[in-house]
Amino acid sequence: MGLEDDAGVVSIQSLLHAAPSEFTIERVRALVHQVGPEAPTVEYKEKMADSVARGVAALANTYGGLLLIGVTDKTRSAKGVNEKTIDAVADHCHAKIEPPWVPEIIPVPLGQGSDLYVLVLRIVPGLHPRPLLVDGVAYVRDHSTTHAANWHRLKELFAETVSAQEPAWNLHAPDLPRSSQGGPDSTVDFVIRTGLNFPVSAEALWRPLSERTVDAFADGLNTSRLNSMLRRLSMGPTWNGGLSPFERWGFNRSRDVRLRWSAVPERWPTETEPPVQAMAHLQVPGAYGQHEQRLKVELDVIARISDITDVLQRGVRHIEPTRERISVHRLAGLVDAMVDAMVNPSVVAPLAELAAIDPLAVPQPRNVHIVMGRPVSEVLDTAALTPIPNAGGSHGAHLLVDPALDLADSAERWKQVTLWIEQAALDAGLLGMETTLKGLTPPS
Repeated sequence: MGLEDDAGVVSIQSLLHAAPSEFTIERVRALVHQVGPEAPTVEYKEKMADSVARGVAALANTYGGLLLIGVTDKTRSAKGVNEKTIDAVADHCHAKIEPPWVPEIIPVPLGQGSDLYVLVLRIVPGLHPRPLLVDGVAYVRDHSTTHAANWHRLKELFAETVSAQEPAWNLHAPDLPRSSQGGPDSTVDFVIRTGLNFPVSAEALWRPLSERTVDAFADGLNTSRLNSMLRRLSMGPTWNGGLSPFERWGFNRSRDVRLRWSAVPERWPTETEPPVQAMAHLQVPGAYGQHEQRLKVELDVIARISDITDVLQRGVRHIEPTRERISVHRLAGLVDAMVDAMVNPSVVAPLAELAAIDPLAVPQPRNVHIVMGRPVSEVLDTAALTPIPNAGGSHGAHLLVDPALDLADSAERWKQVTLWIEQAALDAGLLGMETTLKGLTPPS
């Protein structure tokens, strides 16, 4: 489903970045049905009114979003407005908003012989100045209401730089683990990282992480499809062995939490690093010496799976093991499961509570890092691919999300994952991945 299906469920995330031609009245109605009453990122206006500029400025000063003109607030019915309203809205916003700014206005025909439109005013985070003022007041969204910013929020808005919204795309690449001797750990096949980086409310700046909420976050990860995928990678199809689910481990403080997941197959030698480990790191602003007002979330998977058979046969991890190449399908399935976990409502809800914001305001992941311990061609099964002469190789890839894709939709998420895998292969100087991926079935 998604934008490819007019009758399917759409999301605010996808419509914030979709091409204007993708907007249809069916998708607008589907969004309204999905959101229900107004949300932090969606506002309805039945007709042009003096409050439109305040609504636009409030969305811009908070999380961005969509303001729909021609949709009733109480019944959420698409009634539409006439075409002249487009110019009236543009003139109104330009005259009332300081500095002068007009959002993108997308007219969506009601259809069925009507000459009326629903106007979608699109406010994409990071593409406008902040703060935006109306009559000298900086308005913000709080849940489903618009109100003037208090002095603290006003100070934050004026302190922002032009690139204040850019950290959503900034996710530092993970470091490969080090060996006990301090050098690179040659047993590591790869580390994959995805995560989030988004603003929090003032309420979250001054409180420690709730144990209950952190437990809920861990439970969300432990009941996600990622847990099953990690177990399968660690233990094989029989799932026989020892499992430690996501739980607190290592350095933990009031606003800095680390969770670890690990599992080993039966007969795995003690004192040997497990085949698969996963780490979740939550860092909430407000800790001593830190002044950023964002919640940073990192989810890492560290894999040492190419020598599982060798370790079990020898009873020890050898410095020169017999390695098995990792299939493209396994790698793609793991990336898909990691991203799926980060958009899972049981994970998103605790993150929203930690940030003291509405779950609808929690963004989707914007990038993924894959860092490999050896060249890509030595880690993955590339027998079906063709090396480009003298192209060189790579040890991974930095992969960005197409913002028009809704990662909560399984079909669109798998489309994104296959594009990432194709990019990683091309960056490694390998041809033929596009054909290989056509034969892969999405994870169930």
